[in-house]
Amino acid sequence: MIDAETALQLGMINRIVPLAELRDKTLRFAKRMALISPEALTQTKLAINRGADAMGFTEAMHAGLDVVAPLYAAKTDVGVKFSEIRQKEGLRAALKWRRDQFTQYED
Repeated sequence: MIDAETALQLGMINRIVPLAELRDKTLRFAKRMALISPEALTQTKLAINRGADAMGFTEAMHAGLDVVAPLYAAKTDVGVKFSEIRQKEGLRAALKWRRDQFTQYED
């Protein structure tokens, strides 16, 4: 995961909008998009997707999913314990518990 500033620098997004302005900015953008013909939007999306495919983006996404999805789907004792602590005591407590698992073996 990356933050908004990094996404902006990488060209993944074209602007950062403060949360208080998000609804208004989104509706303004949607109204502008609604003025474009559906055929033009369809063809533009197709062109973008084909370009991504040509650069290997789709294959990279599939390869990543093949590796990452099973990791997230796997149930481990540690994962179950982490979730229990997170639900009962909050994320901060769960992260502390996980960190402590590594520091208990230090000299």
